[in-house]
Amino acid sequence: MRLSEIVSEGRVLVPLEAETLDEAIGLLCHKLEVSGTVPQGAGTRLAGEFFSGARGEVIRVNQWVVLLAAQTQEVGHLLGALGSARSPFDLGGQGEGGTASVLLLLLTPRRVSPLKIQAIPTLSRFLKVAENTERLRGAGTPGDVLSFSELMDLDLQDQLLVADGVDPLKFRVYPDTSMEEVVGLMVRRGIRAVPVVGEKLDLLGLITSVDAIRHLLPGQMTGSKDSGNLASVPARDAMVRSVMCVSEEQSLLEAANLMANKGVAQLPVVREGELIGFLTMETALQLLSGPRRGSSGAMEEGGAAKVD
Repeated sequence: MRLSEIVSEGRVLVPLEAETLDEAIGLLCHKLEVSGTVPQGAGTRLAGEFFSGARGEVIRVNQWVVLLAAQTQEVGHLLGALGSARSPFDLGGQGEGGTASVLLLLLTPRRVSPLKIQAIPTLSRFLKVAENTERLRGAGTPGDVLSFSELMDLDLQDQLLVADGVDPLKFRVYPDTSMEEVVGLMVRRGIRAVPVVGEKLDLLGLITSVDAIRHLLPGQMTGSKDSGNLASVPARDAMVRSVMCVSEEQSLLEAANLMANKGVAQLPVVREGELIGFLTMETALQLLSGPRRGSSGAMEEGGAAKVD
């Protein structure tokens, strides 16, 4: 995605007549609303959330340029606005403090963290060249910015992360949960893998439908009530302890490649050692081949297997 697709005509404000960062943000949010980039009233709401600190992250790109990145459902894909001021505006302690002359506002329906992997470093590298920053600061009209082809042609690929496709953790069991409960949970909810976690939700192991049926078969095949009694088998005895996991901050492409190479249909996703959900091959396929969008979900309550 090129910068020209993100900051197109109607989203450039030059000159940006602002004395403070809050004023600059308010003007750019108004510009987005007037241009139809966000719905009527959304610009005012966003500006208010920026002012209160409830939304957005101010990032200093260089001595003269700051970037404000925020996640919002007011946009369907990465969009933004750019303003260049004749005189520096006061950052008021944000973005490392001091002043700046250029503000780039980026809005994404997804997480902000992917922008820090490629988009923001790409902008930073380009604007570290003094001549490039000076040309942007010296723009007298929106046309001057839009005709700066080297800037507008920058590729700001919005890289997908595992976090964008994680299916939030709905079910979990504990080491002493009986396999009878685990199997019941799998059958009722139609799930093919259940994580076994510790007291701090740290991942101890995984029980798949294959593991479950291995413990179910002996009793079914012999007809014995004692053989393969699932009620007497704790989850710790059936779980696989060596589990391949991915971090939510890993590239979705890398995770999908890992699943394909290892022949697994899903991967547990962890955050600082805590299990937060699963990435499935189906979700990875959907995100990598179709429109980019995040996933959402809520923890499901209830269940005999100590579902939290």
